[in-house]
Amino acid sequence: MADDIKTFATEGNRDIHILFGSQSGNSEGLADKWKKEAPRYGLNPTVHDMDGFDISSMSGMSRVMIVCSTWGEGEMPDNAEELYESAVGAGKILTNTNFSICALGDTGYDLFCQSGKDWDKTLQDMGGSRIHDRVDCDVDFEDPAEQWMNGAMSKLACVDNDGKFQADLVDDMIAYSSGNEAEAEPEPSAEAGLPQVAAMGAQASMHNVVPRPHQYTGYKQNSYCVKCGKYCFHWHGASPNNPDLYPDYECKDCGYVRKMKIA
Repeated sequence: MADDIKTFATEGNRDIHILFGSQSGNSEGLADKWKKEAPRYGLNPTVHDMDGFDISSMSGMSRVMIVCSTWGEGEMPDNAEELYESAVGAGKILTNTNFSICALGDTGYDLFCQSGKDWDKTLQDMGGSRIHDRVDCDVDFEDPAEQWMNGAMSKLACVDNDGKFQADLVDDMIAYSSGNEAEAEPEPSAEAGLPQVAAMGAQASMHNVVPRPHQYTGYKQNSYCVKCGKYCFHWHGASPNNPDLYPDYECKDCGYVRKMKIA
């Protein structure tokens, strides 16, 4: 990796601020996931609940991601209503702010993803610069939200100390973040005194890497795997004879399975 992108990604102001407006917890879960991803890009993340956030403080933020759900008839989540009202009347205070919006909604309603659309327009009206196009996610939001995060964060990571977007660095930043991800993967340890094949076998045994089949359908929720720590969407509902208690949690990244009770 070129020294210039490493220097850019590790020196100066590398703060990124992630705000969530959440009614059922999905937006909050995504914000927490992106917080874990940000260091790959050399970014220092802070997650903010919209409830109690001071809109005037956003004027000092050069990198902002917002994830906001819509509920009812195009309404803001409860924790976002007051902040949005403040934002509408704040004026052009975001002269140095680059932003992108992830909107969650349900195409079953007329005002699909309206809250995210409102935030997108309002931040632009406040003088912010839309660095990456908004994504409007339906109830199956995992994949489009992941794609949006990859695009938005790689661009926000290319905002310099003066708040200027350096578009020519995006490809290098994507490669830099991928390299960080690869370096984070555990490798067989020669120092442990194990032959390489044996070490790999021990690692495979520890993480149970062979996917384990399940017989469950109908239940899905966001969570972190307690074994490998990755954020995933692999909760599978309990058997038809016992639909509410103790589903098997199966992580499709490492294959780990354990019993969990649905609260």
